Amino acid sequence: MEQGNQSRIARVSKWLPNFRTIGSKVRSWMMWRPSIKLSGNLALITGITIGVLAAVVQAYFGVQPPAGEGICAISHPADLVNWFVDKIAGTNFVTHDIFVTVPVLTSVGFILGSFIAAVRNKEFKFRRGPVRDNMLAFILGFLIINVGMLWGSCPIRTAILASYGMWFAVLILGMMVLGVVAACLYIKWKVRRAS
Repeated sequence: MEQGNQSRIARVSKWLPNFRTIGSKVRSWMMWRPSIKLSGNLALITGITIGVLAAVVQAYFGVQPPAGEGICAISHPADLVNWFVDKIAGTNFVTHDIFVTVPVLTSVGFILGSFIAAVRNKEFKFRRGPVRDNMLAFILGFLIINVGMLWGSCPIRTAILASYGMWFAVLILGMMVLGVVAACLYIKWKVRRAS
């Protein structure tokens, strides 16, 4: 009789859910905290979502920026400075049509966003490097900005313009890639020579 009851309990327990396992799964689900770290696919999905939303907002408000004017680290700061000088001094510097009434704040967003991220991750600290390296960085940055102003955009906007099919942008982007490859080869040669 007792053996029959045990076999019946074993048969019934096969069909009943294991409440101990379910309870531990529920507890682990309740303790889950979303992570801000983006995986590869989530970063891609986020980029696509932001791009689609930007296009929808642009179409809804009827904004017609110049081709590839979504983000630029060279022309946007220039537009911001020109906008402020125009408003303060009453001058008439060249500003893209979309930014005549409202200033472009992407460069301010770059600086504030990177500062907030560095402080949040406890990576912000003032560092003092060698004077020679600082001067070289300043001179190279100055040259990059001026050459970028001659072309009219930074590498990001150049890539956007190349994706629009502008052949000159494709040529400039190819020159940038060659420059990066040459710089990497030079750095490798310098490291091998030093060791």
